[in-house]
Amino acid sequence: MKTIQANSIYRLLFFLILAVYCLFTARYGFETWDTGYIPGYSWRIANGQDVYKDFVYKAPPSTLYFQAIFIKILPEIGQFYFIKVTNYLLFALQVVLAVKSFTNFYPQQIKFNKWALMILGLVISLLNFTAYPWPTTDGLFFSVIALYILSLSKKSSNLQLLAIALFCVLSSLTKQSFYLIPFGFLFAITCLQGIKKGLFFFLYLVLFLLLFLSWVAYTSSLHEFLEQTTGETLFKDLLYSGFLDYIITYPRISVFIPLLIVCAFLLFYFPKQKPLTIPGYLENLSIVLLVFSFSLCFFRDFLIASRIAMLSTVLAVISKIIKDWKRFYYFIPILLVLLIAWSCSISMGYNYPIFFSTGIILSITILFAEELGKVYNQKLFIFTGSIILVLAYSSNLRPYREKPVSELNYSLTEVSPKLKYLMTNKDTGEKLLDLKSLIKKYGNNYIVTPSFPMAYYVFNTQSVLPADWLKNNEINRNPEHILKIAAKKENFIFFEKSFLEGEEFMFENREDFSVIAMYIYRNFKKTDETEHFIIYNTQEKNEIYPTIARKSVH
Repeated sequence: MKTIQANSIYRLLFFLILAVYCLFTARYGFETWDTGYIPGYSWRIANGQDVYKDFVYKAPPSTLYFQAIFIKILPEIGQFYFIKVTNYLLFALQVVLAVKSFTNFYPQQIKFNKWALMILGLVISLLNFTAYPWPTTDGLFFSVIALYILSLSKKSSNLQLLAIALFCVLSSLTKQSFYLIPFGFLFAITCLQGIKKGLFFFLYLVLFLLLFLSWVAYTSSLHEFLEQTTGETLFKDLLYSGFLDYIITYPRISVFIPLLIVCAFLLFYFPKQKPLTIPGYLENLSIVLLVFSFSLCFFRDFLIASRIAMLSTVLAVISKIIKDWKRFYYFIPILLVLLIAWSCSISMGYNYPIFFSTGIILSITILFAEELGKVYNQKLFIFTGSIILVLAYSSNLRPYREKPVSELNYSLTEVSPKLKYLMTNKDTGEKLLDLKSLIKKYGNNYIVTPSFPMAYYVFNTQSVLPADWLKNNEINRNPEHILKIAAKKENFIFFEKSFLEGEEFMFENREDFSVIAMYIYRNFKKTDETEHFIIYNTQEKNEIYPTIARKSVH
């Protein structure tokens, strides 16, 4: 009876927290960089443009088309608020499916309440991410659907294999870091269900891949696809975000790393003075790292904590596999989850596995079941869990690239019907109204530079350029083409003063962010100026067009 009652309470709490995200958190904050990155492209698709042919995009396209569906079907009044609510709901569904997948793979091993794990996974994974459309969260969503379908049967039917293949391909086509997802599932299915099932799954993957490539060739060209989706990053970036960041990139806590290694040795050796073995040491190091990761949560350092928890989980599963190779198949679902989390962390900016904290937490409950069973106390679990939840959610009091929530009292209803129900700070609100008045004055042939890729969606227009965000890594390394279009007499350029004055996360050398913006600033003819924008029209100086060299972000 107590278990049923607790389950009902946790389930109710999960949906109450989700309601808070949808009704409150989704309304607050509106920054002009990442928030509009995907909606700007999806707006083009909703209006009949084709990716790679009509506009430049540096990643595979499934997210653009997926999010374009919501632009098409949701009402225009308050549309972007409803898009954010939709993405919160999809993220919550991903969390639920991840937990259900693990309860299917490990029905007897998970001792914690499933809804309690869902609550932890939801709040910690989101932090202050305000659920705008994003490739990583869509890639995670599709891969977890595939994981859930795989968990439904020990021998998947052909229809199930077809569905798994479809969602694996959709996941891999959200961004390059998810390219390994189909291979991970192919390995898992072959190991768990046999070579025959693996072969059928492989054929389904090939089928969907051929369909995608045929579609690309029909709507654009394979050359354009490969040209635009490769070459923006270096191997060094993968090396850091995929590996070294988990080991050496801890600027604030680096002093503790040697101490943790020593603690793992002491924990292993002194209690019983056992002979030192590699799996034994890895197991103890994973425990020390897990405790350290848990401790960091109380200092609100959840991003670093997610990396260390991931590293702890990897070491724990390696230790257990080395100890008993015969149980290798038992850990395959965990290895698959770690691959998904790793794919989430491969990024030029948000290079942490925290989006899939749910998977990491679930893996920990399996790998450390014995240790957790010894120290588990329900009241202590509820108390510490509640503190962590409050600390994690409190990050929403300062949304991404925004001012504190207490200062977000400026309604965006006057800016655009699509932004109804959203609140931002006064400076951003007035900047958007300034932009609205400029569009009314100069017409629809305008270019906002270097940022605010969402401008054309917000004001129901189409960009005259093949790119919305004029960053160096968003223009296919071809600034000359962009500048020649911008220089046409009929086009007016609204240059953001904030770019020169300084914005959060802005590069000290502005050329590293946008050579196009700096070229316009130095060479184009200034015709007008407002509080937030400088207006340029036509080119009056003839500096040599800039080039963009491939450069690591590390």
